[in-house]
Amino acid sequence: MEEIKFSDGRTSEWWGYNDYFCFDPNFDKKILLPYKGETAFGDSYHNLIIDSKTISGYIWSGYLLWSKCGNYFTCDWCEGMKGEFVNNVWHSTQIQRATIVVSPKKLKYRIVVRPSHEELDALRREGKENDFWDYLIKPKWRIWKNFR
Repeated sequence: MEEIKFSDGRTSEWWGYNDYFCFDPNFDKKILLPYKGETAFGDSYHNLIIDSKTISGYIWSGYLLWSKCGNYFTCDWCEGMKGEFVNNVWHSTQIQRATIVVSPKKLKYRIVVRPSHEELDALRREGKENDFWDYLIKPKWRIWKNFR
């Protein structure tokens, strides 16, 4: 299992196509991201395990970002995979792709479909990181789910 590196303590370097782990910024929780599979011509997807508990769906390889307070991280999420055989070759297709925000200490997560990952990332790139995290964390109507 390889450790995910964080260039500035909050933003990970790109990771994928292997089993990975990282720690929260306070080194209180170990986050496991074992390799599950990959789509044809696409990124790998991974289980998310904290304290022997997991979530529904998968984490896409790529990047993780920790909040300034270090209590949350966010990355890409997919609901699951399905597919079909075409000429004896299995072609995987994702069901839903969205953004996930995770609270490792509370073992809770929420899926954010709107705004899209691209729209959220644009906020962050424009230097509006507070707005970015407000969309992910603050709305009371967004449901937090428990790890299982």
